[in-house]
Amino acid sequence: MRPLPFLSLLRPLLVVWGLFFPSLARAASPPSTLLSSTLREADDYYVGRSKSENVRKGLALLRQAVARNSKDYEAWWRISEFTCFIARRTDGREKLRLLDEAIQAGKMAVALRPDRAEGHFWLGANYGLSAEERGLLAGLRLVDVVRSEMEAVIRLDPEYEEAAGCRVMARVYYRAPFFKGGDKRRSVELLQQCLRRYPNNSLTMLYLADSLLAVGRRAEARQQLEKILRLCPDPLYAPELAENQTEARDRLQEKFRTGK
Repeated sequence: MRPLPFLSLLRPLLVVWGLFFPSLARAASPPSTLLSSTLREADDYYVGRSKSENVRKGLALLRQAVARNSKDYEAWWRISEFTCFIARRTDGREKLRLLDEAIQAGKMAVALRPDRAEGHFWLGANYGLSAEERGLLAGLRLVDVVRSEMEAVIRLDPEYEEAAGCRVMARVYYRAPFFKGGDKRRSVELLQQCLRRYPNNSLTMLYLADSLLAVGRRAEARQQLEKILRLCPDPLYAPELAENQTEARDRLQEKFRTGK
């Protein structure tokens, strides 16, 4: 049986969410003097996240923190973040279970502090990854949910994680179908705004390259991908840069092979 025409339009949503968040960077923390020793130790483990076992150790500490105090906002949003990191490196039912746990942690964070950006960001990120795993209809339903959470991030802290809310919003414009507000030119505009504020953010460059390709600006897209490969590692973001450089090489190979 041939697919219905509208399903062909929706198919990109099956891959949208993984492309929203291929490389989520470490969220900025408040001054360490405001954090408990348990949370500081968890953050230290996360610095070593090139080894997933370190993230699991940090997550265990965070779970202990909320067991002692169920209203610990700082622990809840970190649980959402750490669990997201592990879920992205897990498969099958365990991945779905982890994403559900991450979403619940994000909801707890947002309920405790709706005026803070971290909870909104990680709740939106995990909803997106969950939609990727659960398929087309979930992806359609959650476009608006992710957009709403990122709007909250932009409103509350537009500089959070080097304009992460704006960056993800631009990705929504890039990937969403037209009837859900998709607009690739708007995606380019937003990403260029992000880069003017944070010119060395490799994930923003990667997204901008995709959006530029989508509107036919190939030479500019290639420049962005090549720029990613020339970036020097930041000790705090080395794992993310390594992932984004791999993505950039893959895109250069795919989109700019000789004769292509």
